[in-house]
Amino acid sequence: DVTYGWWVGNSVVTNRAGRFIGSHIGHTGLICFAAGGSTLWELARYNPEIPMGHQSSIFLAHLASLGLGFDEAGVWTGAGVATIAIFHLIFSAVYGTAGLAHSLLFDPDLKDGPIPTTKKFKLEWDNPDNLTFILGHHLIFFGVANIWFVEWARWHGIYDPAIGEIRTIFPGYGDFGMVYGHQFDFLTIDSLEEVMSGHAFLAFVQISGGAWHIATKQLGEYTKFKGKGLLSAEAVLSWSLAGIG
Repeated sequence: DVTYGWWVGNSVVTNRAGRFIGSHIGHTGLICFAAGGSTLWELARYNPEIPMGHQSSIFLAHLASLGLGFDEAGVWTGAGVATIAIFHLIFSAVYGTAGLAHSLLFDPDLKDGPIPTTKKFKLEWDNPDNLTFILGHHLIFFGVANIWFVEWARWHGIYDPAIGEIRTIFPGYGDFGMVYGHQFDFLTIDSLEEVMSGHAFLAFVQISGGAWHIATKQLGEYTKFKGKGLLSAEAVLSWSLAGIG
């Protein structure tokens, strides 16, 4: 008997958790397809003698910032770029197939999910414990993504525009005091060490928060206002994941 308006987060998929998951997987497939296809398009037209910004390069520029496609001295090699793009296209087909399966074949509300464990992730809008359980898993996934980025910079390295080269960066996982000190002057951050420390701090907060949401129950009385908050948080997390992709 949910009475939320159409503008409230994901309320339109009430009693259709399977369709909700299918739409999210489908969105992920579209993102992968766009990333892979656009990367190949830019790669086919890339001229290393012209700055990326003058070629409207977006995807190649993002890969370059991660130290991909260039050697340590910042010279274009193109190594691995086509492979990454093709993998995105392959995964887009996998995601698209899974999204269609959830939308057309599987139970709309996951009461009889294809895998028994999926019942745990059946959205029950009037059950705050269920919603916080799902929210906790989202937070942990974001935390793991931050750890992956920190470890990538540690072992592979990322591009440092200050020196024009790719270098490894690992400030550690424990200097949270420095990160906390930048909460009011974050515009003064001018080193990649501080940026990576911030990602390490986010990983700690997100994984800790995710574990808290999974292991505990909703605090206080569950009201319509809190329900809207959980729906909005779920929507924000989903679109943030799309932005990361």
